[in-house]
Amino acid sequence: MEKKSFSFFEKNIYERHLKDIFERKEKEIENLRISSKLRQNDLENLLTIWTHQIKTPLSSISLISEREENYDIKRELIRIDDYIASILSFIKLGQDSLDYSFKSFSIERLIKDIVKRYRSFFIHKNLKLILDIEDENIISDSKWLGLVLEQVLFNAIKYTDKGFIKISYHNSILKIEDSGIGIKKEDLKNINKFGFSGDSDKRDANSTGIGLFLVNDILKKLGYEYKIDSKEKEGTVFSINLKKSGIIEN
Repeated sequence: MEKKSFSFFEKNIYERHLKDIFERKEKEIENLRISSKLRQNDLENLLTIWTHQIKTPLSSISLISEREENYDIKRELIRIDDYIASILSFIKLGQDSLDYSFKSFSIERLIKDIVKRYRSFFIHKNLKLILDIEDENIISDSKWLGLVLEQVLFNAIKYTDKGFIKISYHNSILKIEDSGIGIKKEDLKNINKFGFSGDSDKRDANSTGIGLFLVNDILKKLGYEYKIDSKEKEGTVFSINLKKSGIIEN
């Protein structure tokens, strides 16, 4: 049987179609949530339908890309999947309670699992990955903390065209450092606001403007302090203090 491959033209049409669906559903859900017209059961039903609409074609395309070893499509699928996860998390954060599950886990394992997910991006952009991790078990919510790390790491990858990304963990401080384009001083105070798009986001037409908004909200709910140090054209360092309210196991 002849293998069917995606041309560049077909791939772009598919990506634009998914992006249009995503933006339409995002606006629909947010408008309903803000107007308080969406009951909890309605919300769950809408999310189920929306997730099915998006993830079913994504799964099919993912299988094809694996068979053909088409890493360009694979990277785009990861991007789209991240956008879906972002908006679903945004909806969950708007609810009265989160599905917290505090358990003991290895911080090194969490970091390495997340890095593995984005390995094709490092290869594609020829970025050097530096891991400097003092492993220990912490008690926290690995799902929500993992989402934070995914958002921060993906931002670092997006805005670093050459050089390195370093992830370190020592004395309960987790840092993600990059040699990317950095953030303007006047933009730093606004980057965690919903929908904010500074100069860096103008390079990414697919940016949703909710990544760092989610990060800020999740870390507040988990009780962790964080800070962002950045210089334009030099890079950014995102630091999280996991000792503030989390429990470090000896």
